[in-house]
Amino acid sequence: MTATCVVDCRNTLGEGCVWDPRDGRLYWTDIAESRIYRLDADGAVTVFPLPERAGFILPRSRPGFVMGLASRIAICDPAFQVFETVALIEEDLPQTRVNDAAVDPFGGVVFGTFDERGRKPVAALYRCSPEGAISQLLSGVTISNAIAFSPGGDMMYFADTPEGTIRRFHIGSLSWENLTEVAPLAGPEVAAGRPDGAVVDAEGGYWNARVWGGCLVRIAPDGTVAETIGLPTKGPTCVTLGGRDGRTLYATTLRVMHTDDELRAAPFAGGLFAARVKVPGVPQRLATL
Repeated sequence: MTATCVVDCRNTLGEGCVWDPRDGRLYWTDIAESRIYRLDADGAVTVFPLPERAGFILPRSRPGFVMGLASRIAICDPAFQVFETVALIEEDLPQTRVNDAAVDPFGGVVFGTFDERGRKPVAALYRCSPEGAISQLLSGVTISNAIAFSPGGDMMYFADTPEGTIRRFHIGSLSWENLTEVAPLAGPEVAAGRPDGAVVDAEGGYWNARVWGGCLVRIAPDGTVAETIGLPTKGPTCVTLGGRDGRTLYATTLRVMHTDDELRAAPFAGGLFAARVKVPGVPQRLATL
């Protein structure tokens, strides 16, 4: 199966796609260009400029969104005009920025950072509670990615992209004090490329964008690859499930780190892609920040 380009937006670094169940729209970010994109049901696309780069956008239980701006976690209004800072992140590390995230089963946001300069393990994985408190979950990270939760909410997935292993953790409790790592879901060899953004479907299948591998893979809970969807570009970055029935798999892509010849061969690089799948997604959780 191959995904189709549905928006030829040519993002420099498309990322963070998320289905908003409140209005039936898809949102994503172009990190490099500091923009948010919105896709309506009729195919209309709206672009919103941002005050700084954004690694993620997540819907709230109230109007607006939780956003991972490069230097901070913020709440913004639906028009992306007003940004209220919840917390500054890694102020002592100017080489890092906020990257991937997912809403956890308790309405908090688990997010990670990314060392943009040296690609060294100085970044980390954090949780922002519904009250806005920041706690560190993991340290020694280079590029935080692939954050997702099992349908029942008892398991968290995470990957450090250069390392390549998709790790699993039992959450334990609302306090997150008993976070326990268990056997990984899959190693770097599970598919071509490296793990980037991810989403889990209603049967526990873990969809992962394989950056530099040009594919999206569905990994079953036992770690086997159940399905592979090809893309006509090497750089898928994030996936989400949405649409009226939850069975449309969307994927963002990038144009950076391509040669001129590669871009000529992949004219839709940086576009938004979609494919129909059999198993619907878990309804998107809403952050209660």
